[in-house]
Amino acid sequence: MGLFNFVTRVGNKIANGIHSVAVVGKKVTGAVDRVGHKIASTGKNVLSVVERIPGVGSALAPLTGLARSGIGLVQNIADGSAVANKMITTGDDLVRRGQDALNTRDIAGAKSVMRDASKFGGSSAAQIQRASQVLGQAKSLAGMGGGAVGESKANIMKNVVQAREQARASISNF
Repeated sequence: MGLFNFVTRVGNKIANGIHSVAVVGKKVTGAVDRVGHKIASTGKNVLSVVERIPGVGSALAPLTGLARSGIGLVQNIADGSAVANKMITTGDDLVRRGQDALNTRDIAGAKSVMRDASKFGGSSAAQIQRASQVLGQAKSLAGMGGGAVGESKANIMKNVVQAREQARASISNF
């Protein structure tokens, strides 16, 4: 019993720390989501007004096209932030469910959490890949190139695949 109680105490401390970080992460991503969508909708409205002005709209067409690209990027970032918020919420829920299973010594609940975590790992890999694409678009729009993006994307994907395999191995060994 001594080892299990120690593991439970350490697990609770880790879970509480993760929960605290998740609360802050949800606030940040929620703010980026709200502000980003407000900026994008306001920018679209302003561009529509400018483009409808006779003579001015056609003269500024190259600039408004670039501005529309920027607004699209802001929209993508806001959408990505909303997805990140959902991922943080799901991850926090998994940690809480795992903590509850550990505290109540519910083996079936722990297996269920590990199965859900494995599924979550696969869906999050696709979302991370999409976020990497948005980062590449932002860098190319800003004229910064994107060589390091491919390298970091490869590292992120490698880590996600390893985590998924470890989760599957844990489930089969449990």
